[in-house]
Parts: sequence; C-alpha cells; structure tokens
Amino acid sequence: MSKSEYLLTSERLGFRLPKDSDLTSLEKLDTDPEVRAHFPEGVMTPEQIRERIVKNRTCFEDNGFADFAVVELETGEFVGRAGFGLFEDGEIEVGYVFLKHHWGRGLAQESLRSLLAWADTSLKVPRIVAYAPKQHSASFNVMRKSGMRYFKTGTVRGVECDLYEYSLP
Repeated sequence: MSKSEYLLTSERLGFRLPKDSDLTSLEKLDTDPEVRAHFPEGVMTPEQIRERIVKNRTCFEDNGFADFAVVELETGEFVGRAGFGLFEDGEIEVGYVFLKHHWGRGLAQESLRSLLAWADTSLKVPRIVAYAPKQHSASFNVMRKSGMRYFKTGTVRGVECDLYEYSLP
C-alpha cells in the first residue's frame, strides 16, 4: 500500500480502517491471552472480532474516528490496532494493542503520539482519555511519554484502572 491509502501515517506505521481480510491477523491479536491480559474483557471470540470490524466502520462513518488496523509501512505487515472509541458516557478513548512479536519496538508510543497529534487537529472535544489496569505500568509509561497525564483511578468495565487524559486545544 502507498502512504496515501492510509488515513494516518507515522514514521514507521500506517493506520487504516480494518478490513474483512484482516480477520486472521485480528484473531491472532485478540485471541492471545498474553496480549489481552490487561484488557478488562479478556480475549475475544472470532464472532466478537468480526462485529468489531463492522462497529469500527460505523464509528468512522458516524464520528470520523475509529480503532484502526496498524500496518508497518516498510513491510506491509499487520502489527496491531490502535485508535479511538467511545466510552458509554460519550468521552473518546484512545488505545493500542500489538502482536507479541512486535513488543519492545516503541510502536505503542509511536502510535499514541501520532493519534494524539491527529486528534489535535481533527477532533473537536476537550480531551481524549486512556486507561489501563493498575498493574500495567508499561502502558502508564507510554501514556506519560506521549503527553498524557494521570487524572483519576476508577472502575472501567469492572476493573480498577488508572485513567490518563490528553487535553485538546
């Protein structure tokens, strides 16, 4: 894919809407218990993953943002997903998750910084929120290094989490 086929790019990554052809890659990602260990919902079923693809398309059509498939620009390889979603209260959350063999490469921070920069110019909301369970210090480090700040501890989907925010102009 050329860079122009992505909704957003960073130095190494392209962000696009998930496609039906991503299903096998998304299943590797979202059915892996180690990858999903810090997600309150745990692993996803193949049916939930298919529903998520449709939900993301609808979210993008309705709101102009979604949870994107993340592809390494140099190789064209699917490496994970990152993007935006809606909390039940209407706030916009940002998140990311990557295939295990891509951990430790700085992709989470690169993704989060790119997504927040995009949000600065594209979203007309006061802030973006991210969360992680209390024991997930790696995510807290990514959030802080990307310009987010801690603002409270709360329960998200039944799990005690620290919540971070990024204020938009």
